[in-house]
Amino acid sequence: MVTQCQFPSRHIARLLILCLSASAVAMAQRPAQQNPQTGGTPLASSTITIKILSPDGTPFTGMAAVNLINFGGGSAGFGTLRSGEVQFPDLAVGRYTAEVVAPGYKKVSETVELSIAGQNQYAYLTLVPESSDATAQPSSTAPLLAPNAQKDLNKALEAIRADKPEEARKYLEKLSGSAPGNPDVNYLWGVYWSTKNDWTQAKSYWEKAIQIYPRHALSFSALAQIALRDADLPSAISYLSKAAEAEPSSWRYEEQLASAYVRQAEYERAQTHAEHAIELGKDRAAGAQVFLALALAHRGERPRAIKILQAFLEAQPNDSHAAAARQLMDSLQKTETSASTAPPMMTPVLMPAPPSSTKAASIAADLAPPPKWMPPDVDESMPAVEPGVACPLQQVQEEAAKRVHDFIDSVNKITATEKVENELLDHSGFPSVRESRSFSYVVGIQEVRKGMLDVEEYRNGSVDPSLFPQQIATIGLPSLVLVFHPNYIEDFQLSCEGLSRWNGGLAWQVHFRQKPDKPSRLRGYRLGGRLTPVPLRGRAWIAADTFQVVRLETDIVSPLPEIQLKAEHVSVDYGPVAFRKYNAKLWLPQTAELYFDFKGHRMHRRHQFSDYLLFAVDEKEKISDPKMPVDANPSSSPAPNF
Repeated sequence: MVTQCQFPSRHIARLLILCLSASAVAMAQRPAQQNPQTGGTPLASSTITIKILSPDGTPFTGMAAVNLINFGGGSAGFGTLRSGEVQFPDLAVGRYTAEVVAPGYKKVSETVELSIAGQNQYAYLTLVPESSDATAQPSSTAPLLAPNAQKDLNKALEAIRADKPEEARKYLEKLSGSAPGNPDVNYLWGVYWSTKNDWTQAKSYWEKAIQIYPRHALSFSALAQIALRDADLPSAISYLSKAAEAEPSSWRYEEQLASAYVRQAEYERAQTHAEHAIELGKDRAAGAQVFLALALAHRGERPRAIKILQAFLEAQPNDSHAAAARQLMDSLQKTETSASTAPPMMTPVLMPAPPSSTKAASIAADLAPPPKWMPPDVDESMPAVEPGVACPLQQVQEEAAKRVHDFIDSVNKITATEKVENELLDHSGFPSVRESRSFSYVVGIQEVRKGMLDVEEYRNGSVDPSLFPQQIATIGLPSLVLVFHPNYIEDFQLSCEGLSRWNGGLAWQVHFRQKPDKPSRLRGYRLGGRLTPVPLRGRAWIAADTFQVVRLETDIVSPLPEIQLKAEHVSVDYGPVAFRKYNAKLWLPQTAELYFDFKGHRMHRRHQFSDYLLFAVDEKEKISDPKMPVDANPSSSPAPNF
């Protein structure tokens, strides 16, 4: 199962991306329970029934998720409901905490005591609207730039990143006349002066940006670098803490805080921030792995520190932090061998402040924000999840795999109307050429032999890539969901990040990444006669009640210099489509977007699907509301994915 791409030697006039490959519940899903007090065999079968009430005291009829936590803090069960209650049977005597999360309401919790074996205990939890907190203040937003000013700002940024500060200054001077009070303009002025090693001027502009917009995280981070340059660790930590508060989902500021706390010998705090950085940034927070190991070593946990470094070097042997990791691991292993109690006498490169001799290009790499022409990488930050909600990853994985497998078994071909909007982007991220086309779209997925799926797609009855704008054909978007197919799910490392609120419903947020020892079977680029496999990493949102995949985002694991592919980002949103004649409801793509950077060319493409038909069905079926569905026939088979 591969993606085939063909590129000419002179232009990107022919790109082919082709993937060839072969009900709501009222009873909670519960792991095997032990006595929460002793950890032994359950004393007897007891039941907790959670009843959820609306703010007016009436039974709540919407969608909610209930998490039951035992005395030791572990998950005793998880359930979703739409009829006002959920039961947790077969529980041991002990104390439990029930937590309820519902869209539009605050998380509420209640302690429930089972004191007698065989007891059936009821707990009533009343929801509180999110808007009821009178003390909550709406967060301020950064001032916006007019389109032409934004274009000049992007050009200034590109010039700084290309080590052309005088070219950047021309755009910044123009912006100072049209938008002198914009924080991003002032921030880039600071970056400009940093390329001139004039840190006094740079600091004044960054401080002005914060005065305009008190949550300007980039300015706080830049001021932290100046503080580190002056060996002022308390100020650096203060600035970085404010940057992390302004952007709580960013792993970068957490990693920098871990580095700063290591320098200040506050190893417990360094450990906390390093672990949070790794949680948010996954493999991109590679430096945090080193800082975590160093903090653990200083806290006397050397075996764990060595284990973390070994795992990091095995997974990312060529990372820029690998040399520091090897040096630290060698030091720790020698210390272990000598049975010394002294901490390791080395500190890797933690967070260098820009010295006066630093070149403009390297300063820009540290201070200039990344270009904004494409969405953030899936590992740039982790979207917010409900705190403290345990995730039943095994159940989510198994149920999602069933939905995909059931869909493949029940469907041969589907037709739809597809609208494609294509933009070629300039280096500032603005469209230079726009085109749109519509197609009669047909896709079929079937298992041609055990473990091998075949996907066929046609536009207007053809597979000719010249039908697409710029003769660039995008094929294979429906195959992304096969990440969760039983044939392919073992190729990926999965981690559940938690329960998130999605489009008025609740969804499990699952991160996936191609295993380094598994070949990429879902995606590949073919240049001429050569196939280059493309390992993927991404994030999926899986509905908490139906386990349908409602959204997927993917990026490539790393750039592919052999074909000059710098970046690719794909997102697909799925929605339920009811086929009345066949009494079936299938989850199908509604929209899909693709961004890529290849050989210096950037493209953005949007696909929109409508008028779905099952093969041989003679009436049009419309995509319904993309919010979490209510299954009108709970006894029917689960709605599959596509």
